[in-house]
Amino acid sequence: MSGQWRVNPVRRDLLVTRHSALITTLSLLIVLSGCEEHGIGSDWRRIEPKVSAPAFTLPQLDGSSVSLADYRGRVVILEFWATWCGPCRFSVPSLDVVYKKYRDRGLQVLLINEDEEPEKVRRWAERRLAAPILLDQGSRVGGRYGVSGIPQLYIVDQDGNLIFAHDGYSGGLERNLKLILDELLPAPAPAATHG
Repeated sequence: MSGQWRVNPVRRDLLVTRHSALITTLSLLIVLSGCEEHGIGSDWRRIEPKVSAPAFTLPQLDGSSVSLADYRGRVVILEFWATWCGPCRFSVPSLDVVYKKYRDRGLQVLLINEDEEPEKVRRWAERRLAAPILLDQGSRVGGRYGVSGIPQLYIVDQDGNLIFAHDGYSGGLERNLKLILDELLPAPAPAATHG
């Protein structure tokens, strides 16, 4: 018996049971705490029950009009912003990155400028954004959405319902949107292999 332990089998089973219970309890606490490291940030509001997104039609910078109804069947991110808004200088380019990454999976991003002259918006954007820029003169659409500060973001599901809202800008916008969009959109098609 030198160098070897003998453990009572009943005591061993009790230790294994306690160890399993501790791991289960810790796992449950992590899930219930909404640990932001793995979940959507606490500054994102899920809109429940779902509410129909107010319909609108707005002009784009190029003069053509866009209606929210044009995108039924797609997930739509609406970002209310302005060129003078410091945080918007970070959120708008981040949303354009998200748009380029997810548009082939069914995402549309609409960048809704609040009450600025088209030429000022055009100079600020300088053809660097792929997502459409809409002009909300008089902030009529922003008012219908209850926009009280910018940037303000809404996510509209494929059925035209508001499902998430986010005020302001904080780091992690792309990460949070990835978590949300990966749940809402179909998985990307596998890359074609030649051979």
